[in-house]
Amino acid sequence: MQTLMVYSESGGVSKTTTAVSIAMTAAEQGRRTVLVDLDPRAAATKWLDVEPSGEGLHVGAILGDEDPQGWGEDLAVQSTWSKNLRVIPSARNVSNREADRADHAELRLRTALVGISADLVVIDCPNRQGGPLILSALNAADSIVYAATASSDGVDGVAGARRTVEQFRLSRTRIAAPITLSEAGIVLGRVQETIPSRPAIASTDELRATGMLLMPLVPERAIIQEVRLTGEWYGNYRKGAPVVAAYAKIVNQVIR
Repeated sequence: MQTLMVYSESGGVSKTTTAVSIAMTAAEQGRRTVLVDLDPRAAATKWLDVEPSGEGLHVGAILGDEDPQGWGEDLAVQSTWSKNLRVIPSARNVSNREADRADHAELRLRTALVGISADLVVIDCPNRQGGPLILSALNAADSIVYAATASSDGVDGVAGARRTVEQFRLSRTRIAAPITLSEAGIVLGRVQETIPSRPAIASTDELRATGMLLMPLVPERAIIQEVRLTGEWYGNYRKGAPVVAAYAKIVNQVIR
C-alpha cells in the first residue's frame, strides 16, 4: 500500500482539488483508494458529500485515541463517486487536536491505517506550518505531492512545506530512525491557457527550477468550482475532460 500526502503551507492553491483528483483518478483506474481528510475545514469531505458513520466518527477520533489500531478501516465511508473510493471524513473540531501534546500522538494516524483494505491512501493535509496534524501525515505517508498555483502564494506554500519536510527528515536522522518519505513532485494547478501574466510566468519558472514540477500542468476550468458546490465529480462533465486527462498522467507518475 502506498500512502501519499498532498501538502502546501498556503491556502487556495488547489491542494484539495489535487488530493481529491488523485484519489478519484486512482479509483477509476481500479485501485482501492481511501482519501483521508485531515483538514479541519473539511473541504474534501464536503465536496464528496460524505458524512461520518456516527457522531464523532471522523479523523479526529483517530487522532484522539491512544490506541486507534483498526480505526482507519472502521471509519472509512463509501463514496458514491466510485466503488473503489472511500473517505475518512473530517470536521471542524479536528482543529482541537492541534493542542494534543500526548506522547507519540503523531503516530496515531499511521497506526490506524495499518491493515486497511486499500492499494492507495491519499491524505489531504491542512495548510499548516508543521504542528500535530502535519506531523501525523508525515509519519503516516511514504510519499508527498506538493500542490501549487502559478502565484507567489503557490511558490511560498511549496517552499514552506519543503522546509517542514526537511526538518522532519533531520529529526528522524537525529534519532537514527528510518526515513521512508519521498518527494513525488509538484502539481501545478489552475493554469490559465491564455497568455499568462508576468508574475505567473515567474512563479512557474521558480517552481520548475526545483526540478520537481510534474507535467502536464493542470488547466484552469470553471467546472471545478461549480461541481464542488454540488458535491459532484468534474469528470462526469465534458468541460472537465482536460483536467481529468492531466491528472491521469500525473497519477501514472506519482503512484507506484
